[in-house]
Amino acid sequence: MAQQPWTWHHINTDNLDSINQAQEEYGLTAEQLSYAKDRFERAHVEYDVLTKTFLMVFNIPDADGDAAQEEQHQMAFIIKDGLLLSFGHADADPLSKLLITRFPTVEDYSPYQFLLEMLYIVTEQFMPLIEKAEAARHGIAKALRKKTTRAGLLDLSDLETNALYLDNASKQNASVLQQLKGLSIYHGFSEVEQERLEDVLIEANQLVEMTQLGSQNLNQLEGTYNNVLNNNLNDTMKFLTVWSLVLTVPTIISGFFGQNVRVPFEHTADGWMTTIVIAVVLSIIMAIFMNRYVKK
Repeated sequence: MAQQPWTWHHINTDNLDSINQAQEEYGLTAEQLSYAKDRFERAHVEYDVLTKTFLMVFNIPDADGDAAQEEQHQMAFIIKDGLLLSFGHADADPLSKLLITRFPTVEDYSPYQFLLEMLYIVTEQFMPLIEKAEAARHGIAKALRKKTTRAGLLDLSDLETNALYLDNASKQNASVLQQLKGLSIYHGFSEVEQERLEDVLIEANQLVEMTQLGSQNLNQLEGTYNNVLNNNLNDTMKFLTVWSLVLTVPTIISGFFGQNVRVPFEHTADGWMTTIVIAVVLSIIMAIFMNRYVKK
């Protein structure tokens, strides 16, 4: 059975003229446009039974494909009246061009099947980010093993923040796909569309597991080096404490023999040498005692 004719249009939400034209040409409501334009809109899905309008906000990877995803990016999709409209800011343009390259024609798909194909590709695009983040983690860990530096720890902190964004994005996407199965429109899906949704959901859940594993590895790495730094700080404090006590002995001896009263050895030629020997001997004894105490 041939598919009913329909069209797909991508709209750059950074272009005000395109937004206004889309609103007039496709009869979009202010609420729908607000979802499409909001850069901080959380991923979600809804279906208006009265107007037969489907709307989905889905997280997408960073435009430059860098592992350092410092914020979440979204695309919005609206299906109504034989139209599939996708909305995205300028950072979504590379992804829209990829979709156009992958699907030069939409004749062989229904609107929902084509949407699911796009969501599958979007989910796939997160995988290289996970691989780059894992490679960056190994690089940072290797550098920190050689020398624990402030710059290395800051890089580790940045990577952990980026992993948090990826983790949140993947979880929201998986949740949206699961919610789609609970909408009334899902019961009208063909067998092919339902199977494709399952494929996308499997891929999304796999992405969630990978991002969670990456976050756990980063947390473990951060905890390890926090313990290393704390241990180094403890060793430094022990060293300073021991030497402050050892150096207190000569101060006490010199202060004692420097009193303006009669003291032993004050009239002997080698009195000053005697006091030095006493200070050195007592300092050595204190150093040995403190060394044994610290090692307990």
